[in-house]
Amino acid sequence: MSTLRRALAVAAVLALVPGAAGAGSPDKGLQEKIFAAFARIKSYKLTVLGQVRSLGVWVAPNRYQMTTQFEGKAIKTIIIGKNYWTFNKGRWEQSGEASSNLEVDIAGLIGNSRATKTPIARLPDQTQDGKRVGAFSYAFKSGTEETCNYDLRTYRVTRCKADELTLLYSGYNDPGNTVASPH
Repeated sequence: MSTLRRALAVAAVLALVPGAAGAGSPDKGLQEKIFAAFARIKSYKLTVLGQVRSLGVWVAPNRYQMTTQFEGKAIKTIIIGKNYWTFNKGRWEQSGEASSNLEVDIAGLIGNSRATKTPIARLPDQTQDGKRVGAFSYAFKSGTEETCNYDLRTYRVTRCKADELTLLYSGYNDPGNTVASPH
C-alpha cells in the first residue's frame, strides 16, 4: 500500500482537526461526571462520518480497529498507542505511527483534558434522535474546539462534531468489541 494511501486512510479515520464551535461555560462538575462515566468504559463502537465513512471499535486503554471505505475499497487499520497497522494481502503490516490528532476521539479528548487540566464547557441541552441530551465543548491547545452530546443519565458521549466530521458512539462495554492482534 502506498505511503499516500496510508496517510489518507489515517486522515479519513480520525486525524481531521476539529473546527470552531460555540462557546460555553466551564463546568468542573460536568467534567468530573464525564470522567467518572468514562473510567468505567472498557470499549465502544465508533462511526466516523465525513468525506469518507469509517466503522470501528475502541478498546481500553488505547486500541482502535477501523474499516474505512476509500476509493471503493475497504481499508482495515489497527492503532495501538501510536503504532499503526494496515491489512494488506491477507496480513497486518506495520505502517508507522498514528497522528497525534487521535485526540478528537472521545478517549483522546478526555485524556487530553485530564493531562492539560483544560475544562469542558457546558452548552445548552440539545435534541439528538428525538431525545434530550446534554452538550459540551472542548477547546484544544491549538485553539480549535469540538462539541459533543452526552446522555443526561449515564454521561456517556453519544456524538461529537467538528467542522466536517461527526463521530458517533455506541455499544459501550459490549463484549463483542475487540481489536485483533496485528502480530
